[in-house]
Parts: sequence; C-alpha cells; structure tokens
Amino acid sequence: MILICLQRKSAGSNLSFNIIIKFKHNTPNSGKFLEKIGYYKPITDKWSNKYIFVNFDRLKFWLEKGAKLHPGLFILLQPAFIHYLEQIKKLKK
Repeated sequence: MILICLQRKSAGSNLSFNIIIKFKHNTPNSGKFLEKIGYYKPITDKWSNKYIFVNFDRLKFWLEKGAKLHPGLFILLQPAFIHYLEQIKKLKK
C-alpha cells in the first residue's frame, strides 16, 4: 500500500514538513520514500502566513495509482485544492 504523508524535517525551532509518497511498511524513521511532492511550513513569523506547496499534477497521478492520503494531510490540503480548482476554472474560460 502506498501512502501520501508528512515527513518532519527541522533545524532547531525552524519546523517544516515534506509531503512524500512512501510504502506503508516503511517505518517513520527509515527516511525512505518514493517521491517528494511538496512541503508545509506551520511556523510563521510576523510577516508571513503558514504556507503549503504541493505539485498537484503528481498528487493526482499517485491518487489515480491507488495511493491513500494521511487524514491529517487531507485536512491541510483542502483549502489549497479548492484554490487549485478555481485557478483551473479561470484558465478554461
């Protein structure tokens, strides 16, 4: 089974996560993954907001192959995916 999930990477107080594709049987600490498709930075300073970057073309590809989204990642991706769909509708007009 293939999962789309978050992989923590941080340097001190600078917390960030990679959005990765991995096999379910890999342990969280193994570091093995198939592909990195984006990142998420939850900690912000006073000049920036929380932000998430996802390559939606690759996300769509893996979901069509049968990959499952981690529930926490599903919640994070909802606003970004809605914005992505709005941009596609604007391009088609």
